[in-house]
Amino acid sequence: MKHTVWIIGSVLLAFNTLIGLVVSFYPPFNYLLADGSILLSTLLIYLTSASHLDDGYKIGLGWLFSFTGLVRTLCCMFMPQQTENNFLLVVAGGILLFEIVCMAVPLSLSKNK
Repeated sequence: MKHTVWIIGSVLLAFNTLIGLVVSFYPPFNYLLADGSILLSTLLIYLTSASHLDDGYKIGLGWLFSFTGLVRTLCCMFMPQQTENNFLLVVAGGILLFEIVCMAVPLSLSKNK
């Protein structure tokens, strides 16, 4: 599972970067943010699967991080290029904060430290 996460994340990252370099209406600001989002999602899913959490937490958090990573990546792909008054940037940051809290809480409450 851990190896598969890296392969899928690498393929998605390469595909997004390739699309960003080829398609003229996909600005570098957006595809670089989307690349960062894909990297973060891949890292969170890998850390979840490699952790000492129970299997139920691993499965649930894996699905949650996949969904929130998709939403965060879509926000990064379609957000305006300026950072001032950028609602989608705030949403993407809020989703990332939510993911970090969802990862930290089970790790801190786990019995298998």
